[in-house]
Amino acid sequence: MGERGSFFDRLPLLDKNRATKFIVYGLIVAILFGLMMMISRSIALNAGTWQNLANQENLMNYWDGVYGYNDYIRRQQEIYEITYWMQWQDVIFMNIARVGVNVALFFILIGFLSFAVNDKLDERTRRISLILAGLILFVIMFTTFFASISISVS
Repeated sequence: MGERGSFFDRLPLLDKNRATKFIVYGLIVAILFGLMMMISRSIALNAGTWQNLANQENLMNYWDGVYGYNDYIRRQQEIYEITYWMQWQDVIFMNIARVGVNVALFFILIGFLSFAVNDKLDERTRRISLILAGLILFVIMFTTFFASISISVS
């Protein structure tokens, strides 16, 4: 190979502290975007329940004489529009969150790869770091190529 060296020599070598920061910051960002995913999905899934509650309140206000028929119809249209927005926001925020999680996983991948190529660490730690980096790369590729996969924890 000459002057170019091996593949491992060309990998970016971060020191232990900087690699740990990459992993920690990546985890924090992944958790925040994951939280955004969960909140968005919860809003979308509960849009129908909110719609039923709002329609019931609207109907009760109409029958109690709080407002007339035209206001009742206008409010009912607003309820349907808000429900559709509650369901549609899930598509937007889930795609943004998916990109954010993949970027965060990429930073974690860099951190573990830096541990794996750091010859100041023992062989067992380097091997475990390389395995974790491979698993994270597999998760990134799998979630990028197959968009309809979801994991639910009950």
